[in-house]
Amino acid sequence: MRIVHIVGNRPQFIKLAPVSRTVQRRGHEEIIIHTGQHYDENMSDIFFKELEIPRPTKNLEIGSGSHAEMTASAMVGIEKELIKIRPDAVILYGDTDSTVAGAMATSKLNIPICHVEAGTRTFSRTNPEEKNRIVTDHLSDILCAADKESYNNLVKEGLESRAILTGDVMYDSFLTYGDKDSEKILNKYGIEDNEYILMTWHRQENTTDIRRINLILSLVSKLNKKIILPLHPRTKSVLIKLGLWDTVLEICNLKICEPVGYIENVTLLKHSQGILTDSGGLSKESYFANRPCFFMVDLVVWPCLESINQIIHLKLTDNETILKEVKLMDDTMKHHASIRDDVTKKNELVKEKINFFGDGHASELILDGIEGRLQ
Repeated sequence: MRIVHIVGNRPQFIKLAPVSRTVQRRGHEEIIIHTGQHYDENMSDIFFKELEIPRPTKNLEIGSGSHAEMTASAMVGIEKELIKIRPDAVILYGDTDSTVAGAMATSKLNIPICHVEAGTRTFSRTNPEEKNRIVTDHLSDILCAADKESYNNLVKEGLESRAILTGDVMYDSFLTYGDKDSEKILNKYGIEDNEYILMTWHRQENTTDIRRINLILSLVSKLNKKIILPLHPRTKSVLIKLGLWDTVLEICNLKICEPVGYIENVTLLKHSQGILTDSGGLSKESYFANRPCFFMVDLVVWPCLESINQIIHLKLTDNETILKEVKLMDDTMKHHASIRDDVTKKNELVKEKINFFGDGHASELILDGIEGRLQ
């Protein structure tokens, strides 16, 4: 069987890694099309190297642009490649413009589509990723849901016959790559175990409104913790354009670094006190690492994790609210640390922990679904 993967950004490379290994192990031919949506070396090449993913057969190099520009460019490039390759199936990942472009180009060529991480819904029609997911799910033939909530969403939309509850390939990767060279990585950034917050910041909701940006900077400056921020290139460009870069550099507890690879990210995640983010992917990974996640977007991405207070939404409305949120974060991190330090409580927590995202073998179930469909 000839299988094409279409990927374009960091989370997709991480999802691709375990699926690619399973495709190879089962003896299928695979071809990787990289749309070039993430083109910075630290956002792209490093992941192929350290996750040992085969080099892309084709890089479309679409770069940055508006949603329409990136989607259109990717569609044109993907269609040309698929006509030449003529695969038996195409695997799409997540919710990017690359994903929806792949879905539209592939479906018009009548090639079966498998969508990994299908069914996730925020129920916000203004959210661009939500639109991408809905279109991709309804055009796909095999829908691989990472958790029960996502599977139920597909059922409600009349897609039950195409849906499979596979678990999450992100968890597959987390278990595979674990925590390598942790001491070396912590020394690199001059930090100690459980003495810092890991932050990421990139969503358009948090990078297009200057008032919102200033509230985030106010929150960061008031936290009495060292904060490690691998800064997304787009966020840095926005801060420079708005004349806020000097303000950012003056925040003494904030350590900015270049975007990190997956293994460094896992290490920084597992050894942090907590996560401050607007990333749906990292908020989920915080659950794998058993670290509290403070979410900077008014969207419910993983309802199951909010139900157990793994993800805590921050209200960033004014300076008075921010002071309350700083106290909430501090109290929550102290509580989590006390549980980790108490062996009895820690063992009880492990026993009670619900495994929302499968057992680390999602890629096997995904390939089972593709093989079953095509046979």
